[in-house]
Amino acid sequence: MQDAYLWIAAVALLTIAVLVPYVARQRETKTLDAAAREARGGAYVTLSDGVTHYELSGPASAPTVVLIHGGTIPFYAWDAQVPALLDAGFRVLRYTQFGRGYSDRPEIDYDRPLYQRQLGDLLEALRIDGPIVLVGVSFGGAVAATFAEAHAERVSKLVFIAPVVDYAEGKALFSLAKVPVVAEWYARVFAVRRAVNRATGFFQESNADPSYAERFNEQTRFAGFERALLSFSRTDALESYRATYSGLGEQPKLLIWGNADLEIPKAHIDFLRTKLENLTYVEIEGAGHGVAVQARDEVNRRLVAFLTGTASRPSR
Repeated sequence: MQDAYLWIAAVALLTIAVLVPYVARQRETKTLDAAAREARGGAYVTLSDGVTHYELSGPASAPTVVLIHGGTIPFYAWDAQVPALLDAGFRVLRYTQFGRGYSDRPEIDYDRPLYQRQLGDLLEALRIDGPIVLVGVSFGGAVAATFAEAHAERVSKLVFIAPVVDYAEGKALFSLAKVPVVAEWYARVFAVRRAVNRATGFFQESNADPSYAERFNEQTRFAGFERALLSFSRTDALESYRATYSGLGEQPKLLIWGNADLEIPKAHIDFLRTKLENLTYVEIEGAGHGVAVQARDEVNRRLVAFLTGTASRPSR
C-alpha cells in the first residue's frame, strides 16, 4: 500500500511540475481584432486566409520592390531599407506574414503553400501585375525563391539576404515539434520565450531602438502566436529549399551574407554560390544574421546599386 501511495505522490508531483509552468507561461492575453489594429495604425487587407498588415509606398508608376521578412520579426525588419529604396525611386511593398505582427493567425498549417498564397493574394489584391523585384531576408529568402520558381515571368530580379536554405538541418528540436502534447508544452514553456529573447538580442546587437524589442514582445501576446509558431516548426516551411534554389531561372540575383552569421552556415551560402545563375555575391566582414540592420549603409548601397543597374558585374 505504501508503494502505491508513493507512486501516486510521484505522479502528482510530476503533473504539478508539468502543468504549473505551462499555465504560468501563458502569454496570450490579447485579441487581435479591428480595434487593436486601428489603435496601432497601418494598412490592412483581407485575403483568402485572413487579414494581412502591409505598407505600400512610392509612385505607382515606379518598379515595385517587395520586401519579405524572416521567420519571426514582422515587416519592421525592413525599416533600415525602405527609405533608401524610396529615395532611389522605387515603389516599395512590405507586409507581415500570417502568424506574426498584426496579421491574422489563422488556424491552418503554416506551410509553404500558405506563404505562397499570401504573397500571391496580396499582389492580386493590390493590383500589382507587372514584373516585380523580390527581396527576402532569412526565411523570406526561401519564400522569395519559391515564388520566383513558380512565377519566373513575374520576377525581374531577386535579392537574398542571409537566406534560409535548410534551417531544420541538424536541429533535433524540429523533430520534437512533431510530437503531440510534448511539442505544445515545449512551445508554451520554452519556444516563445526563446523567440522573444532571440529577437531582443538581435535588436541589441544591431543597436536598434528599444521600441523594436517592445513591439516584438507585444505581438506574442495576441492569441494565436504560439500555435502559429509551433505549426511553422512542424511543417515543411523550414526544411530544405535546395531544389527550389537550383530551379531558379536567369534573373539577376544578389546574395548578401555576413560572415559572422551564426544562423545561416557558410556551407549553405557556398551551395547557393554554385547553384544560382547570374549571381552577384557580397560578403560583409563581421556582420551577423542581422546584417541588413548591422551594416545598413553597406547593404543599402549594394542593394540600390544592384536594382538600378550600377553594380559591378556578377561575381561568385
